[in-house]
Amino acid sequence: MIAAHFFDGHDARLQPVGLDVRNDHLHVDAPGFERSYPLADVLLSEPFEHAPLVLRLGDATCEVPYGPGRQALLAALDYRKSAVERWQARWPAALLALVLLLALLGAGFVWGVPAAAEFIAARLPASVDIKLGRAALAGLEAQGMLAPSRLSDDRIADVEALLPRALPAHPRVPVRLLVRSSDTLGANALALPDGTIVMTDGMVRLAFDDRNELDDDGKAALLGVIGHEVGHIERRHATRAMMGSSLTAALSATLFGDFSAVAAGLPAVLTQMRYSRAMELGADDDAVKVLRRNGLEPDALADALEALERAHPGENKLPRWLKRSMGYLSTHPDTDERIARLREAHP
Repeated sequence: MIAAHFFDGHDARLQPVGLDVRNDHLHVDAPGFERSYPLADVLLSEPFEHAPLVLRLGDATCEVPYGPGRQALLAALDYRKSAVERWQARWPAALLALVLLLALLGAGFVWGVPAAAEFIAARLPASVDIKLGRAALAGLEAQGMLAPSRLSDDRIADVEALLPRALPAHPRVPVRLLVRSSDTLGANALALPDGTIVMTDGMVRLAFDDRNELDDDGKAALLGVIGHEVGHIERRHATRAMMGSSLTAALSATLFGDFSAVAAGLPAVLTQMRYSRAMELGADDDAVKVLRRNGLEPDALADALEALERAHPGENKLPRWLKRSMGYLSTHPDTDERIARLREAHP
């Protein structure tokens, strides 16, 4: 007789019983209590070393504590370890499985998620871009990340006058340019999915000359920046990148069981999102076309990027060897690489 604990499935009361296997049946015996189950109906949960055996008996459950009767019961139930159990019992095989799992997860994040994002985004109607863009702008304003520009009306008009020069003959969506003040974003420009380009006062001031005037060189630099953002809009980069960010968050929540991580707001996604290497370089190529169409050289955008680098010196103080090694791991092109590429983009 094997000592066990019996739960009848109707209440949580534990009942000590004895188990015995006779005539192809599992007999459960206790004072004033007796039941019998065909062995074919007994379901054995996967056993673990030094843990109780768990038997499923219809609505009832029986737990057999770790002890001498364990092996006898397993033999009576004709239990044999599956290939998976034998594999995970060997540490080299378990380690190999872990490495393969991590490799599969890594491949999913690096290649699977972007591919899925591209597939989904390509099939989304333009109305989705418009709703996303409006929600993003409203969120940025509600969180105080954007405020009315502190520049003069004349300066804002000079910047806004550059937009028509950066647009293609037939824009995919209506494009507008907003100049806003932002202590959070600093010198920056954002392309929202609905065709809204937000350029901060800090970005405009970087183009000023020594007399705080917006000369032709400064306008050329801002035109390159606007052309870059128009490229993001035409190629739907914001929608595709946000889709990838959302899929990554959802996949992480599915794997680790905390779906609250998906609740990060759209403004946070926009400001922390990094476009992929191909997206940034593609937008740079579009900016080069805009500049050349206006009789300007790609150096104008390179000048704007160098001004951004000087405005954020602390972000570019990594040793060259470390920046280079990180570049191989990042899908985002290094700013120095983009500047060099633009300097070389001559006819």
